[in-house]
Amino acid sequence: MNHRRADLRAAVSRRRRSQGHLRAVTATVGVAGVVTAGAVAAILVSVVVVHFIHPWTISKAAIYGVVVAVVAPLGDLSQSMIKRHLGLKDMGRLLPGHGGILDRVDGLLFVIPATYFVVKAMHLG
Repeated sequence: MNHRRADLRAAVSRRRRSQGHLRAVTATVGVAGVVTAGAVAAILVSVVVVHFIHPWTISKAAIYGVVVAVVAPLGDLSQSMIKRHLGLKDMGRLLPGHGGILDRVDGLLFVIPATYFVVKAMHLG
């Protein structure tokens, strides 16, 4: 009976030691995977949807997708930085636990101005 307990303790202690390493690797790969998937999705959606609008071409839509993929996380990060500086968990009370309404649309803080400048730079509007 004591041998089983010793084996169980050894298995549990090995698992505890390896969990920290696995969490770090999983967190890093998870964040990189999410960022990459978001960037690819932004580019694909812009190519599929935006090029149906008259003055847009597939190449201009792809450029717009890259711009959105770059600046949307900047809006999210800047809003998170403001929340951290203010010591707040949520920016509002309407969506508790979700960061508030602003956390749902913080990517738009930079995407809307970037869209304006992309449209002007490509002479689309």
